[in-house]
Formats: sequence, structure tokens, C-alpha cells
Amino acid sequence: MDRYLIIVLIALYTVLAFHNLGNSDSPQTAWIASETEPEAAIFVFEEVKSITRFQFMMGARNDVPFMLYASADGDHWHFAYMIENTSVFAWAERPMHTYARYAQIVPFEPGLRLQEIAFRDQNDNLIMPVMLFGAGVEKLFDEQHLVPQAAGFMNSTYFDEIYHARTGYEYLHGLPIFETTHPPMGKNFIALGIRAFGMTPFGWRFPGTLAGILMIPLMYVFGLLMFRSNFWATFTAFIFTFDFMPFVQTRIATIDSYVTLFILASYLCMYAYCKDRRLIYLAGSGLFIGLAISVKWQGLYAALGLPFIFFPVLYDLYRKNKKQAYITFASCFGFFVAIPLVVYLLSYIPFVQDRDFLPTVIANQQHMFSYHSELLETHPFASRWWEWPLVIRPIFYYANTIDGLRQGISSFGNPAVWWFGIFATFCAMLNWRDKDSQFLLIAYAAQFLPWVFVDRATFIYHYFPSLPFVVLLIVLFFRNRPPRMAWAYGAVVLGLFVLFYPVLAGRPVSLDFVQTFLRWFPAWVLV
Repeated sequence: MDRYLIIVLIALYTVLAFHNLGNSDSPQTAWIASETEPEAAIFVFEEVKSITRFQFMMGARNDVPFMLYASADGDHWHFAYMIENTSVFAWAERPMHTYARYAQIVPFEPGLRLQEIAFRDQNDNLIMPVMLFGAGVEKLFDEQHLVPQAAGFMNSTYFDEIYHARTGYEYLHGLPIFETTHPPMGKNFIALGIRAFGMTPFGWRFPGTLAGILMIPLMYVFGLLMFRSNFWATFTAFIFTFDFMPFVQTRIATIDSYVTLFILASYLCMYAYCKDRRLIYLAGSGLFIGLAISVKWQGLYAALGLPFIFFPVLYDLYRKNKKQAYITFASCFGFFVAIPLVVYLLSYIPFVQDRDFLPTVIANQQHMFSYHSELLETHPFASRWWEWPLVIRPIFYYANTIDGLRQGISSFGNPAVWWFGIFATFCAMLNWRDKDSQFLLIAYAAQFLPWVFVDRATFIYHYFPSLPFVVLLIVLFFRNRPPRMAWAYGAVVLGLFVLFYPVLAGRPVSLDFVQTFLRWFPAWVLV
């Protein structure tokens, strides 16, 4: 019965995760202005029109400002806007309130990319030009059926998608790479989603969402190996599924989904090796930790915990079978050095493009180290490591207003999971002699404690790789207690997920509801 429950759980979460993930269509063609000199694009309407709104979607470059002009007769032009520093692959607009038959865009410098533009009249209808002047200018109006009434997360990038989704697009099209502060593997996965579904919100978010879905069966298998019970395995997957952060963090096209997935898989393989001394499990642990590091250097923190788990097991093997212990130790150089190194280097193939491979890779390592070690920027939703388990400062990703209702997307933890996780962690520390307690505390510490020494701005999503082990620590606490206690606790976890769902999924909700029922602390900005 429990095995069927996990199938139902995965299916339910899959539907929930993909529902309103993002539009599956978006402008795909772009007007690319001359790369050598500024080149104007001129539009002529059938007659003088009342233009009230100008909408546009910037392409893969947002470092090229452009000027918008309008004219009633084609001779006397008035300046409307200079537009700069807008998000890429996100709809934006400017009010115009002018009468004009002519309009033109003049790039401030060469290289402007625009996916689509639109003009609207006083009745909010689209105004199509009857004549266009400029090379390739027709691409600015060839997908007018995709112009939305308003911008939103369903049709545009938001938060750090403006970096990571953009970089996936650049990998596919051989363009200069903008986001170079993390290794390439996470953006490679995003690029695969874009290749499969186009440069659309659904396309750039699909791989991360799939990674979130895959975490659920991994948590189930972890629980099954550790607790040797389908019930407790299902309970493990259930608690993880209805925490807030996996849902929010895997539905945005950033790279934290992948590093968490691979860290979880690496530690699962290591736990399997501890139970059944097969080298294939060590190979899997090395492969997945290599993938984690290739996504984000945060994977190195996870790698530091693996030796503390492995070497006591190796010593026990050495006492029983010296030859096998030597073979295992020698194999680890391949599993945890060669394989991760090869994976890391291979991840750079789309990044390097037509440059010299090793010099480019080495230069990027130096750049990443300098960037993160010298980063001094602050952020209004930054938080310190000790605040994360206490859920003091959620990170606010998105806000909008629709018909008087508010939309918001925030990433933080389910209080029933994160707060009770603190208690469960202390209980495990008191039961340190238990092998499972040792494993989980080491795994948890490896993800969490290194952040104590990081001085730059950090965010609550950096706690995401710790979450699988927090959940397992909670289940470890309930393991020897009556199942009805677990069911009651699970009901609270699910109830809070349902309660907070609107501000996790960006669903329209009244401000009064949020202020009354969801904003438990002043620092919680949710809409």
C-alpha cells in the first residue's frame, strides 16, 4: 500500500509543480540591430493613432539602451523615452499618451536585441504598422499574438532568471556569456530545457522543476534504506514534498535545484555503500558530487563531509579484509578525483565555445574566486546562516497586482519542518552513538557549517541542500514513536503548505488574508 502512496505523491506533486509553471510560448525571433553602427527601426501606421502604451521584450543583451521617438507627420519628432537596464526576456512597458503616425527606435549603440514590441491605442488594442523601414525590422512585429496584456512571471523572467535563463540561451546560440560566477553545469541543464521547449518560461523552468520531482523518489529510497520501512520511507518523502522551499526553489530557473539534487544523490550513494560495501555505490557518490560541484561550488561543502563518513567504514573494512580495503582506497582516487574532475571539465564545453579550452577554464576559476571572495554588495533580503533554520528572513522573489489582488513568490521553509528540525537535530546529537544519527549530523553539518565563515551576502536558499538531512533527522526522531504521532505531524506540514500555497506559487490573494494569516513576523515580506 505504501508503495502505491509514493506513486500517488509523486504524481500529485508533478501536477502541482507544472501547474502555472510558465507560458509555453514566447517571442522566439529577435531584431538584432547592426553590430557596427547604431541603426534605427522606423514604423508607419495607417493613420495618426492615439498611442497609450509601448510594450517590449528585451533580447539577450540589456546593456544597449535605445531611444523611442514618435511623430504625427514624419518630419517633427518628439522624444518619448530612453530605455535602459531592463530585464532580458521579460516584458516591460512605458506609458506614452501621444498621437502619432510614425515611431522609431534608435539604439544608443550597436548590438541591440529586441524580441518583440507592441503599441496599444486608447482601447488597449494592438496597433500594427503598415510600413517598416530597417533591416530585419519585421521581426519586431511577427509574433504579436504573444504580446500579453501585462507582464508577469508566467510570461517573463524574474529574479535571477535574468542571469541563468539568459546564459542557457547564450550557450545554445554561441553568444558571449554573461553569467560567469558559477560553473556551467546548471546552465547546461537550463539550456536543454530551452532547446526542447524554446526560449519560454516553461522551457527555462522545466529542468529545475523536473529536478525537484526527482528528489521525491530519492528521499523515499533514502528513507527506505535508513528506516527499512515503506511507511517511514513514504513519510520521509511526504515531509520533504510539502516543505515550502523545494516547491518554490525548483520552479524558478536558478541553479540551486541541481546542486541540491546531486548532493542528495551523492549522500544516498554513500549511505548505500555504508550498508552494502559495493564499489558501484562509491562510484555513484563520486559522480554525483562531481555534478554538484560542476553546478555550484557549494558542492565542495558537501564533498568535505563525505570523508568523515567514508573513512570509519574503510577502517572497519581494513580490520576485516586488508586487500579489499586497499582496493577500495585506491578506487577512490578514480571515484572522487578523476570522475569529478572529468565531469567538471566537460561541463565547460558550451562555455568555452571557440576559445582555448584549458586557459579559458582556468581563467574562469580565478574570476569566480575573486568575485565571491571580494563581493561586498548588500541585498534587502539577505540573511545570515543562523537565521535560516529559524525562518527569520524569507527571500522575496516576485510581486505583482492583478485586479486589486496581490501576487507574491517567496522562498523559505515550512515552519513545521524547519523549526521542528532544530529540535530533531539536538535529539540526534544526544543520541550520537547511533550510526544513522552520526551519518545525518555529518551530512547536515557539511552543508550548513561552512556558511558560518562566509562574510558576503547570503540567502535562505543556501540552506536548501541541508533540507533533505533535516527531514531525515525529523523522521529519525519519529521512527520509534507511534505512527499516529507522525500522521498528526504530517497533517500540520500539509496544512501549512496549503495555507501558504498562494505566496509560494504566485496565486492572486487579498492583502488582508496575507497580513492576517501568513505574515507571522514583520520581516516576512510575502506580497
